[in-house]
Amino acid sequence: MKSLPADSDYDAHHALVEGLERFNAENEAVTLGRMKSLMKLEEAGLPLQLRIVEQYVRNQASFRLARQALWRESWVFWSLLAEAWLGMLKQAYRGPASAELKPFAAEMATRALRYAGLVMRWDYHQARVPVGSAWRRMHKVYRLAERDGFATQTVQINARPTHCAREYTLVVLMGLAHPLGYRTQEIETIAQIFEGYEPLSLPAAVPQREAHTHVLDLSLSEGACLLDDDWVQGRRLRYLALRPLTDYLKTLGRSSAVEAENGLTQQVASLIERGGIRRNRQRTNRFGRVWVAAGMDNILAALAQPDAGRTHPAMEPWMLRDESTEGMGFALPEVPTLPHGRLVAVTWDTSENIWQLLAIRWNREEDGQHLVGTQRLSHHPKRVEIHFEADGQEPQEKTWAVFMPMTHLDHGVSNLLIPRTHYRLGAPLMLRDGDMLYRLRLGEVQESHEGWLRVGMDVIGREQFAVAA
Repeated sequence: MKSLPADSDYDAHHALVEGLERFNAENEAVTLGRMKSLMKLEEAGLPLQLRIVEQYVRNQASFRLARQALWRESWVFWSLLAEAWLGMLKQAYRGPASAELKPFAAEMATRALRYAGLVMRWDYHQARVPVGSAWRRMHKVYRLAERDGFATQTVQINARPTHCAREYTLVVLMGLAHPLGYRTQEIETIAQIFEGYEPLSLPAAVPQREAHTHVLDLSLSEGACLLDDDWVQGRRLRYLALRPLTDYLKTLGRSSAVEAENGLTQQVASLIERGGIRRNRQRTNRFGRVWVAAGMDNILAALAQPDAGRTHPAMEPWMLRDESTEGMGFALPEVPTLPHGRLVAVTWDTSENIWQLLAIRWNREEDGQHLVGTQRLSHHPKRVEIHFEADGQEPQEKTWAVFMPMTHLDHGVSNLLIPRTHYRLGAPLMLRDGDMLYRLRLGEVQESHEGWLRVGMDVIGREQFAVAA
């Protein structure tokens, strides 16, 4: 500590990292004095780490070596602190100095959770999925804190009050946002918004149907997921009420200060509401050219039955990189101007006119390639004609929409893509598909796609178009 370089933040930080490595490698019994030494290392290291992180975030556009070196330096620092505090916590329960260390269990557990969560966050910067053992360790520490009654005991880390339950929830929220496809600046912006949100919902053991939206299973090697109809109470099940947070994120998205972030907070709110995007499905490497229509205008043009064997000006060739049961990944030669949520239609052969409809979920640069990830919304989208029924509605011209059969294959649910101007919850709508006429009632909005809404619907009746006419 006394010999830290004073003229370079990076050199001083690196010396502290080496000190933490030696600290963790020393085969010495844990004592109260050793814990105080670790706190001194942490106290000296956090301000340096903050400046290193600021450089790392700023240097994303500069040469790759500086960016990678700063990322590694930060990742190692978080990893060593997480390992040190977890070791301290273990010794507080089963070491020879347990009696003097046990009163500081809340301090140790809160730090172990915080730094382990930061390691996972830094893995997201490199598009790495947190390993299952990281989630298991996180759940185990939180269960210990709950069991011994210090889950909400306030401790100070870097002059900020926090506790185990809050740090644990912040890690879970970051997992729900699933930021693999976000840029470094966006990941850090999301994290700062979460940390600055004071009325954070904490895990509850008893489910409340009117309040809770997500569930955590502390026996699994993963984070939270969307709560469905299974409202059971279990010894290792915890429930979160995240609707106030998503409402807050949407409010931020409508403010002028955040509009420059291309609707980042709106996207995060949508991800949380849908339970996050899980990318742990088995993928198949499928290389080859496909034809893509990006954006609703191009999709409608492509779905309008083009001449067999001819490409439409709305289509462009993309190179497929991999595919899973939930979506496709592409590698593009140039930086795409594709915001998250942009709809694309994909076909292998333009002569067959067989399309899949997908939504852009992430994009990143890797080894000089521009990678784009999409989530499949429908296997057989169809362009259809819609208009409001005359009764009780203002006359409105017919317009085109996209019918999406069996959007969610597990549930057999069909959706409809309509212009925002044509949506009213519960409104009756007429849909014509060929010679069939359907009477629909519009349901809730599932997601917004740049002026178009993906909505649920109930089919009230159908008949032949000639008979209806």
